[in-house]
Amino acid sequence: MISMSDKTHTIVTAATTMFARYGYGKTTMGDIATEAGVARQTVYNAFPGKEEILRAVVRQAGEQTYVAVMAAWSQTETIDAKLTAFHDLGPLTWFEAIRAAPDWAELMDGMHKVASEEMTTQDKKWLAAIAEMLGADVMDRTGVSPSIDDIAEFFYSTSLNAKHGVGDITQLRSRLTTIKAATLALLKT
Repeated sequence: MISMSDKTHTIVTAATTMFARYGYGKTTMGDIATEAGVARQTVYNAFPGKEEILRAVVRQAGEQTYVAVMAAWSQTETIDAKLTAFHDLGPLTWFEAIRAAPDWAELMDGMHKVASEEMTTQDKKWLAAIAEMLGADVMDRTGVSPSIDDIAEFFYSTSLNAKHGVGDITQLRSRLTTIKAATLALLKT
């Protein structure tokens, strides 16, 4: 996990709370400082602006999810269970957290615009981890199409994009179940 000072971690945690409560656009640096229990100047000393704080929020949330998924994977034996753990701790958790925010659509849009570089870094890390997990339990697919990397890309990208156009968590869970089934079928080809 990326090391953060205790004060910086407190600020990022406070920002996460405030963004969820008021939305990204309505949250001020002063709101974050108050929630963190620090002076506003302390927040500015740690982060030049709200965009940098959002990047740190995305980074911290991504790292926490990654650690949780890796722990779950270490406790499960089957690919099916590992794919389910990713969905439960990743897309389903993220969906519920974002949807709980009052301005969730604006928060999603803001995250993509502001934290796209951070999200791209996390995407690469996830793709490598998923490909490694899939490849560890699957027979050699050298020269077979689709490759493990292709299947990992399919699973990850469709899992992340499954939230688009869904009305609720039940519909998202149904889509993710279909994605998991398709991924398992691809591994058997």
